[in-house]
Amino acid sequence: MKQIPVALQAHYDSGGTSVANAIVIKRTDGKVFAFTSHDQPLVLDVRAWGTDNAALVFDCKQGLNASGITATSGFAVDNLELTTLDDGSLFVREEVAAGLWQNAEFRLFRYRWDVAAPTVANDVEPLMRGWLGEITLGSATLTVELRGLKQKLQQSLGMVSQKTCRSRLGATGLAQCNRSLVDLTHAVTVTAVTDKRTFTVSGGLPEDYLGEGLLTWKTGANTGLTQKVRSQSAAGVVTLVLPMVLPIAVGDQLTAVAGCRKRLTEDCSGKFGNAINFQGEPHRPSPDVITRPV
Repeated sequence: MKQIPVALQAHYDSGGTSVANAIVIKRTDGKVFAFTSHDQPLVLDVRAWGTDNAALVFDCKQGLNASGITATSGFAVDNLELTTLDDGSLFVREEVAAGLWQNAEFRLFRYRWDVAAPTVANDVEPLMRGWLGEITLGSATLTVELRGLKQKLQQSLGMVSQKTCRSRLGATGLAQCNRSLVDLTHAVTVTAVTDKRTFTVSGGLPEDYLGEGLLTWKTGANTGLTQKVRSQSAAGVVTLVLPMVLPIAVGDQLTAVAGCRKRLTEDCSGKFGNAINFQGEPHRPSPDVITRPV
């Protein structure tokens, strides 16, 4: 059962309006952001929520507004939207488009403030926690979908029979690839740039070695971002599946992981020597063979 602080419940019962909503957001890169719907900033110790912030300041300039906050006792997903004024100081548009806010954790709560000390939360009522979903950029506002913990229950589980491998290269566990990535991971440097999708890297890797592989930026404007490789030539020219939002520069350092196109002979056996862990059914008959008349 949800516990509401006695003083806060008494404030609700009295019809008092000295309450405000606040949110803490922790991105996957470890950066923490916080803001409040009140017109005064809030200072709160949030170390109990998995951060190192003993005195985190909640910004009041963003104009926080959360849509109808509802919770259900069943398995329905408790989603809501949060809207802020977009002045570019919190949600930098390039960072949003680049995916830096994707799957960031959040905690939404309500607190009671006092006229004599508006920056202090006297009582706190947790409302919701989960992950950020779809982010919509407007001309002057930004709307974020807040997905509750029960969102995870909507994900499908199970395996589907297919000719190519179902596992991700390097994934460990039962019915997984279980191939070590130590010898498949390389440090490369950008030596030439054509555009945000095509560039050349050092390393002398064989042709298509990085095809369907992953590149993670260690330096430069895209630090911390990862993108999949569509193709790579013998000369080291890399073409990404999607262009990077932030600019790529000569000298950027990356970590490159070999790509797997999930084929038994060419990849699992020939490229990685891991046919024993192939997670597909390459020799199964096709639907046409199964359904053709005898």
